[in-house]
Amino acid sequence: MGTHRLTPHCLQPTVNLTPPMTTPSPSTPSTTIKDPLRFTVSTTRSITDFMGTTSGHVLVFPYPFQGHINPMIQLSKRLSKKGLTVTLVIASNNHREPYTSDVYSITVHTIHDGFLSHEHPQTKFNEPQRFISSTTRSLTDFISRDKLTSNPPKALIYDPFMPFALDVAKELGLYVVAYSTQPWLASLVYYHINEGTYDVPDDRHENPTLASFPAFPLLSQNDLPSFAREKGSYPLLFELVVSQFSNLRRADLILCNTFDQLEPKVVKWMSDQWPVKNIGPMVPSKFLDNRLLEDKDYDLGDFKTEPDESVLRWLASKPAKSVVYVAFGTLAALSDKQMKETAAAIKQTGYSFLWSVRDSERSKLPSGFVEEALEKDYGLVAKWVPQLEVLSHDSTGCFVTHCGWNSTLEALCLGVPLVGMPQWTDQPTNAKFIEDVWKIGVRVKADEEGFVSKEEIARCVVEVMDGEKGKEMRKNVEKLKVLAREAISEGGTSDKNIDEFVALWT
Repeated sequence: MGTHRLTPHCLQPTVNLTPPMTTPSPSTPSTTIKDPLRFTVSTTRSITDFMGTTSGHVLVFPYPFQGHINPMIQLSKRLSKKGLTVTLVIASNNHREPYTSDVYSITVHTIHDGFLSHEHPQTKFNEPQRFISSTTRSLTDFISRDKLTSNPPKALIYDPFMPFALDVAKELGLYVVAYSTQPWLASLVYYHINEGTYDVPDDRHENPTLASFPAFPLLSQNDLPSFAREKGSYPLLFELVVSQFSNLRRADLILCNTFDQLEPKVVKWMSDQWPVKNIGPMVPSKFLDNRLLEDKDYDLGDFKTEPDESVLRWLASKPAKSVVYVAFGTLAALSDKQMKETAAAIKQTGYSFLWSVRDSERSKLPSGFVEEALEKDYGLVAKWVPQLEVLSHDSTGCFVTHCGWNSTLEALCLGVPLVGMPQWTDQPTNAKFIEDVWKIGVRVKADEEGFVSKEEIARCVVEVMDGEKGKEMRKNVEKLKVLAREAISEGGTSDKNIDEFVALWT
């Protein structure tokens, strides 16, 4: 097996502005896009309530995916509590009247994304140029109007999945901050693809190589982001994630939802290239430093939502560290065969389990599986699970996950070891670090078609729950839990970085 090493390359990056792809991996044939404005508050205040303040005003522009919006909301909360006025701008085909949170100095606006209200949210991702051209105009108009107010914005914090936002903000004279909601370990791979210093193989089955990146362990093709394994796979996703580096060097500052102690070697390399600061983990304060007393979830605090008591009551009836929690995120959709195999594996282990299964996926479970588990009280399948509450519960023993970055950070912050079943995008690379770098979990081994047998899933679950390696994983994740809390607590590395940004505008 050869090693694909990076070599200096002087190619100018190509500007290729393409928003998201919603076509899942071959094993995930369908998906449901959540309403990115699901956090809409139930009570509103006049948008002029905070206009009289002399605090610095920043705009926050998240990519319209819930997994990208949530970390943006969390940063907005912390900026607000440190004295800034924040305007959260959401590109949507669902117009909402502006409103200001009762809890934070955060005002939410929607801008038009070029699509009609009756069109499925997936349409914008299948017609990227329509999204880009319309959202560029809408963002330009919004910032131009906002600059005429009594407290005009001084900076734009944007998701680099939308590089056009940087161009708009620079043209209008704003300080521009790119905020990556994915880890540096994924961004570094994307960067080298954009620069041409890593060549995606023509065929992943011919002459498989190991990829060598600065500050990384060697990566097999199965460790790479899904689109980086073979040319032409996931073309829309490829353009989306790689194009974020097309103009990134023009950004005044780059933030990332991670913390220094988690990716020290990668952070050091990235810091030599760009003005980068880590400000994570962006998990609700209740589960970290508890300095924002209202911050219990990813909403803006106006909803008084309570966790699903039926799920938590069931969990409370189980012994400590005895329950296997299973969830594959809001987008991943396992094949019928894989869902049934996973169900068989979980049952085979003999552990109690809690499995979050969307309504669209429930029919893939084996006939009678849900009813038998409930009747015999060894398992619960729920369509919605309060994940943070579950991960923080004493009864939870491990987390079977797709290794999405938000889920990975949540488990890490709450000290729960992982069984990784990555599906696509950055998830395989996250899984590599989970198993071989941080040593806080184990990754299942799939066959060449991506299928994982029930024996393999069961082996991994048992290893994490009761194996000798599992004990070490639990110790390691507890250490990272402490480091995560220290980073975001008062005086921690991430907290200081946020303070330095706030000081620019106060």
